[in-house]
Amino acid sequence: MGVNVPAERSATSSQIEGAPVAHTASPWPRLALLALLLLAFAHAVILLDAKDLWWDESLSLQRAEENLPDLVRGVLVITDGLSEVPTIDQHPFFSFLLQGALIRLAGDSVFVLRYVSAMAAALFAASTWTWGRWLVRRELAAPSTAWWATLLAAISPFLLWYGQEARPYALWAALALLSTYLLVRATDGERLDIRFLAGFLAIEAAFALTHYYAVFLIALHGLILALYFLRRRLVAGLLLTAGLLLFGAAVGGYAAWTIFSQGGGQNFASISLRILVPDLVNAFSLGLSVDLAVVWPLDLLFGLTALAGAIWSLRSKAAWARGGWILPAALLLPVAIVLLLDRIQPLYMNARHLSLLVGPFLLLTGAGIAQLYRWRAWAGTLLALVFVAGIGYSTVNYHTQELYAKDDYTRLGEYMQGRIMPGDAVLYYPPSSWRIFEYYLPMAPVHAAMAEGAPLAVYGLPLLNRSFDETYAWLRELGEQYDRVWVVKSGTHPYFDLDGAMEGWLRDNFLRVRDAEFFSHSSLRAQLYLPEIPVFEQLPAGVTRPVTAEFGDLIRLAGFDAGTAVAPDLPAQLRLYWQVISKPERRYRYIWSLVEERATGERVTLALVEREPYEGDIPTLYWDPGKTIMEFVEFPPLAEAPADGARRFYTMQLYDAETQEKLPVTRVEGGTIDGDGMTAIFPAEAP
Repeated sequence: MGVNVPAERSATSSQIEGAPVAHTASPWPRLALLALLLLAFAHAVILLDAKDLWWDESLSLQRAEENLPDLVRGVLVITDGLSEVPTIDQHPFFSFLLQGALIRLAGDSVFVLRYVSAMAAALFAASTWTWGRWLVRRELAAPSTAWWATLLAAISPFLLWYGQEARPYALWAALALLSTYLLVRATDGERLDIRFLAGFLAIEAAFALTHYYAVFLIALHGLILALYFLRRRLVAGLLLTAGLLLFGAAVGGYAAWTIFSQGGGQNFASISLRILVPDLVNAFSLGLSVDLAVVWPLDLLFGLTALAGAIWSLRSKAAWARGGWILPAALLLPVAIVLLLDRIQPLYMNARHLSLLVGPFLLLTGAGIAQLYRWRAWAGTLLALVFVAGIGYSTVNYHTQELYAKDDYTRLGEYMQGRIMPGDAVLYYPPSSWRIFEYYLPMAPVHAAMAEGAPLAVYGLPLLNRSFDETYAWLRELGEQYDRVWVVKSGTHPYFDLDGAMEGWLRDNFLRVRDAEFFSHSSLRAQLYLPEIPVFEQLPAGVTRPVTAEFGDLIRLAGFDAGTAVAPDLPAQLRLYWQVISKPERRYRYIWSLVEERATGERVTLALVEREPYEGDIPTLYWDPGKTIMEFVEFPPLAEAPADGARRFYTMQLYDAETQEKLPVTRVEGGTIDGDGMTAIFPAEAP
């Protein structure tokens, strides 16, 4: 690291003091660089909030929302609504500190939460440029290296994926590149550059406090410093190196205790180069939005190009002495450490946990393209176009293919809008998904109504600190207290109930009438259970409005209970009691309306429900005579009082679900038949 700077660099920097400088340089390179950096920023920030958060990102939200001491400690509290379990997160605090500051300034929208990662992707591209220029100045890479490497960084599918995710991986990748660059600049000359050293120490701290696996690169940083100070026999410098390595050891020890004590740190029982190399090369070249089995030839070409860049940087002893070994070592040393430690404790989870490698990989790939470009411009350009085409294919997949989408919590929230009513219990399954469910589901009015004593409940499932048998007993009691039980399920973090025992018990003991899934690759479901089968031999005695309305001598409305709203933004509970006169051979839908007739005779529909009974889950086609089927209906609430001199009444119509033909009302008791002969009318006020 102490070798003299190449002559071309010295000539550029040595100007006669006081002599006029001619500003004849073309502005186009700077404009091109600006375009690349803007491309990197746009690549990450455009459609930044198009995909919903996923479970891991909800952990970032939880961390960012915590008070400062708990944020720094990594406290994550899991609750089931009855008890809480504090846990310690497996990531240090720096990225969450930035997110916490942002959400306090700009709100907790998906865009704001992910903005730190998007900015990190832009910083990564800028750091790639500075690295590429350093390689060229040190004659470790061909002249166009910085351009090719920065282009790859600006459009990287890996940086797109994690630049649009509210997790620390993009920031970690950028800090890995920047910290190493500042260190090589600090040790670039015969004298240590204190400015770059101070910058390195600051970024190194941020780097280590963004992801614990930073210790894999801190070992390389210690080696760079040690070689620099050993050649100069600087004892103070060696003490600085020892301090850096002790810092890395402390971080590594704390990380091991934090991660392994909670059973984390591994997705593979064991790994090998056969697993690791294809996974990493594919991730850092074409990203996660491709099928490795299909694109492996292009992955191989990326890998060979990076290898060519590494070979050129190691082509001679002089190149080694100028620092040509640093990038290959930055790429290989963390992999070697992971493989070595795998013999003791498996560490590898997936490529995102080694995102500190993406910078060296893209720089060496850019160097390989530049070397080919210097030999034959057309060949280098063609190779770059092939890579860009592959990256474009991956990028289109990322934005358009359902296979690479995240769970659609927005659709789940829209589905649940207006479906939770008094008498419902909502269970978050598992309880570790509580925060992300609360983020997307319309639960604010539910909690507000609960605070006012409304018959509603929200819990997690299975219960924390309880055995499954205790949870089953609690579910049985819950079914006695509430009319319906919603189970909102995510399969992303299934470790509380790996065998699905809770669902099995619910299916065996309650009646499941709804199981809504949200696109084929999603793990989200909304399931509705009834603790009691809603079928009776006759009309129950407690019905408040026993009436009769027969439609087409087929279907009879035998009564209804019209509950009152508990909140202006929650539906009221309506119960309809159905009977069939003769078994229907078709499916029918109904329209239940609340109508206000003004003093002028004008009729205004205030609210209505139009659907099949149980939204088609228990259709009329399967009803049998001699039974009464009770249906729970979510009826929109009303805030305004009746107009002066107005009267309100309910109306009911039935029609064929296929032909839309309405059934005539053939008999009514407790109400009247409207003039159209197809509408039954009942007073809104109970007699």
